Formats: sequence, structure tokens, C-alpha cells
Amino acid sequence: LMQEAGAKATRAVASLPVHAVFSSMIAIPRVQDPAETRALVERQAEKLMPIPLNEMVIDFQFVGGKTAQTPAALSAAVLSNKERIESAGRAQENVRVLITGAKKSMIQTYTSVFQGAGLELVSLETEPFALVRSLIGSDKSPIMMLDIGSFRTNMTIVEEGVPFLTRSIKVGGALVTRTMAEQLSVNVEEAEQMKHDLARSQEQSVPKAVQDLFQPIVNEIAYAMRLYAESDVTNHRRVEKVILTGGSAHLPGLDVFLTEKLNVRTMVGDPWVRVQVNEAMRSLLEDVGPRFSVAIGLAMHAASPAKETKPAAPKQMQTA
Repeated sequence: LMQEAGAKATRAVASLPVHAVFSSMIAIPRVQDPAETRALVERQAEKLMPIPLNEMVIDFQFVGGKTAQTPAALSAAVLSNKERIESAGRAQENVRVLITGAKKSMIQTYTSVFQGAGLELVSLETEPFALVRSLIGSDKSPIMMLDIGSFRTNMTIVEEGVPFLTRSIKVGGALVTRTMAEQLSVNVEEAEQMKHDLARSQEQSVPKAVQDLFQPIVNEIAYAMRLYAESDVTNHRRVEKVILTGGSAHLPGLDVFLTEKLNVRTMVGDPWVRVQVNEAMRSLLEDVGPRFSVAIGLAMHAASPAKETKPAAPKQMQTA
């Protein structure tokens, strides 16, 4: 691939897919000892992770914003005996922590692939961090990013520039293509071309058959928003807008359809808005932009790592 593209780079950045990475925002008691902090995080991670911790790369980072004040008794389950005695009878200050974990075997596979291609893998992060960089920037409001790929749709609620909640379902643009092929009695290639033509047309409404296919996505979005609203560690309660990206983001009327269904303003994201581009290519770039949102976010991180103002990714993910 690099030979065909004429690429001469020797360093690379890459991302792990949402469905293959575990992440969760938790609140833990504030303690001064770094070793005890990690122990608290690992105890919580052990309860949350789907596989044993010794098979995963786990990292965490503190997230800014307000801290929660809870009675010490509520935090006792994750405190050591010494801390329980010291904190008895007074309020316990909590801090928010983002935990991220991925299988060691998967990270080793990624590393080996890039080494085999003669590339130094300088950063390996999760897709939502790249999308925040290219689609959200410095916006601190609660935003959902909806990445509609060929076979999966990933949704990430971002709070204060940090991925707060992520979910992934096996519904994507390929299902729309197959349904169009069946209903119109054409092959998949023809249906795919028709879908692209539809995206470039002036049509303003989502076809009824496509609306039905998107209902599971709508249901999952509503569920994710409800989880966010009910979370004990959020500083907000309501997502203010939804940003569409991915190959199916340009389906005509999808933004209007989701706005009406969710009662939340929905728009197609523009990953080029923070990148200098040739104005003569603006129209073409806008058309393909949603497909390149992750790649652009990764490139932005590689281009200016020193200017990163929010967590780019767990450190161990970056250096694995």
C-alpha cells in the first residue's frame, strides 16, 4: 500500500476500534498516594472489565471538572482499612477517572504489523480521541459523535472534550446497501453506487425503508443518552448536539430525521475545518470528509503533539 501511494514516511499513528476497547468513567475517593490510587482504579476495573486484567493493557487518567461529595460510607467498598478509619464520619471527596483497556494480544498484533511494514508506531490510541480532535476541537459542551461505518455504528458521548461513554452496534451502511439491492432488484455494487448518487442529490428526506433500518440505531442512541443522564459522574444531564461522521453520514435527510427522532440538533461533521486545505478541492473534500475523520484526527495529533490540551489517549495505549 505504501509503495502504491509513494509514501516515504517512517513513523505512523494508528487507532483501535471502539468495539475492541473497553472504557468507562468512574469516580473514586481522592487519595494522595499514587500507588493507592492505581490500586483503587484496578479494583474498580476488575469489576468492570469483561476479561481478566492480566490479559489487558489498562491505563487511566484524571478528568477535569467538578468532583462529587459523598458520605464516606458510600465509598468504603473501594477504600483500604486505613483510609476507612481516617475518613469515617466525614464527607469523602471523589475524583473522576477515565479507565481504558484493550487486550494485550491485540496491541501486540498492531505493533507487529507496523514493525513488519518498516514503520515506527509512535502512537496507538482509541478512535474517539481522534474524532474529538477532528470534529469537536475546543468545544466543551456535551456532544454525541455518531460514526456510521459499513458494518458498525459507534456512538460516543463527549463531555468537556473527553470521551465519556461509548457504545457500538452491528448496524451500518452495508445493511442499507443490501436492503436497497433487494428492494430494487439490483446487485450490491449497483445499490452502493445508487446510495452515493442519492447522497449527492438534492433529496431532503430519508427513504422509508432506510428510516426503518435506522430505528435500531435511534433506539441505541436514546439508550446511551439515558445512561448519560442517569450517570453519577456527569457534570451535565443532556447531550446538546449530535455530530454525524462515517461513510453513511451524507445520506440525504439523515440529520433532519435524527433531529426529529431524538429532539437533539444533529449535523454532519466537517473534519477539514481545523485543517488547511486547497480551496479548489473544497467540494471534493467535503464529500469524502466523513470517511476520513479518524485519519485526520490521528494526523492532527502527530502534527502537533506538544499542543495537545486534553487527554490524547491513555499513555500505555500510545506507547504499546
